[in-house]
Amino acid sequence: MTDTFPIEPIYVHRYTLRSAMALNSASHRREFPGALIRCGDGFGCIHPWPEFGDDSLETQLSLLSEGHPTPLSQSALDCCVIDGNARRAGVSLLEGLTIPQSHYSWSFGQDTDPQIARVLSEGWPAIKAKGFANWGETLRFLECVSRAAGEQPLKLRVDFNGCLDKHSFAKFCEFMPMRVYHRLDLIEDPVPYDAEIWSRIRERWSVRLALDKGWKTASEGFDAVVIKPARRDWRLIAEKFPTHPIVLTSAMDHGLGQMFAAYQAAVAFAETPERISQCGLCTQHLFDSDPFFEQLTSPGGKLQSSHPGTGLGFDEILNTLEWKRLT
Repeated sequence: MTDTFPIEPIYVHRYTLRSAMALNSASHRREFPGALIRCGDGFGCIHPWPEFGDDSLETQLSLLSEGHPTPLSQSALDCCVIDGNARRAGVSLLEGLTIPQSHYSWSFGQDTDPQIARVLSEGWPAIKAKGFANWGETLRFLECVSRAAGEQPLKLRVDFNGCLDKHSFAKFCEFMPMRVYHRLDLIEDPVPYDAEIWSRIRERWSVRLALDKGWKTASEGFDAVVIKPARRDWRLIAEKFPTHPIVLTSAMDHGLGQMFAAYQAAVAFAETPERISQCGLCTQHLFDSDPFFEQLTSPGGKLQSSHPGTGLGFDEILNTLEWKRLT
């Protein structure tokens, strides 16, 4: 990715995504403002999560207008360059690439039975659910899914976003039913990262941990690294942890940002297929439908677009949006 600022004017289209329930333990919001940007022939997405340290959308756009992009808006500018090059060439960015398979991101805002039926009938490889500070509630959910899966080889992933401490996580493991333990694949950010604590957790409970937050200073105590490739360069993190599988996920953002993450994941899969664990790119169903999400489907965890178009797709929709020049 680059660190250059474009000489072309930047145009902005604001949007708000809506979900039926909170999407993780760190946030209680159900409305998520963001902005698409257009620069030259390409498009990008700025979708901040202040809960995880991002500047607000207003600050993102203000700094961008002053020529001082944040890492998040710089990523969107990089996306514009990559997307624009493909659009000028008249080709899809995903042409000749394979988007790796994803786990199913569970929605607690939708009915349980239809989701389980879909996961099992379509053959999704795993379910990923947010973990609650009330760890007993999380265990009850995981046991429910384990019972429903029967003989199917469905794996379980949980993301606590660091909402537990080492004592409550110990209780979570101590009371975990064996049927859940045998299906357990990864536990993401169980407690705030501390190399010694994480190493003890792995040794004591024989569970596999995935690191998302704190990767810049992390050293040991985890089994996989979670990367949102639309927000940061996946190669830098993969090089920092050369022996760890990487789990590439969307940033739970707009459909355009989701497809940029899918493109980066497809490039990673083409370059280092042995490093790519099951991804988390299929998040469109977590939000109320819109014209962008309506073009995305993910049978069995295989994300695809009904209108690939050029670049990242969505050609016709993008041309109908109202754009305002960023000044």
